[in-house]
Amino acid sequence: MSAATDRQWAVRDAVLRWLLAKTAEGFRSPILDADAIGAEVGWVASALTHDEVSDASMFLFKENYLTGVPVMGIGIPRPLLTVAGRRVAKVGKPLRSRVDAHPAKLRQRLATPLG
Repeated sequence: MSAATDRQWAVRDAVLRWLLAKTAEGFRSPILDADAIGAEVGWVASALTHDEVSDASMFLFKENYLTGVPVMGIGIPRPLLTVAGRRVAKVGKPLRSRVDAHPAKLRQRLATPLG
């Protein structure tokens, strides 16, 4: 995978971890802010951009990890963590590992004889 793809997955993870932390602090639907996310999760790479955070929020929304009202060009400005999103965030594994595991499970099922 490319460095851009790696960063995209890392941003998604950062947004999910940030939202879990904010929820634990009592902020159910915080305002999506790239600088706040970077500071909260200890982002050390080049600063998060608004577009990256917006894209990450839309991905998480489509995967049902968060809910809210999508806004063109902004993503989900006030995301709310779903039960599924909370479960995934608490486990702490990168989201990419879930996606990579899916094809492996599918191949395993296809290789199993049908009886």
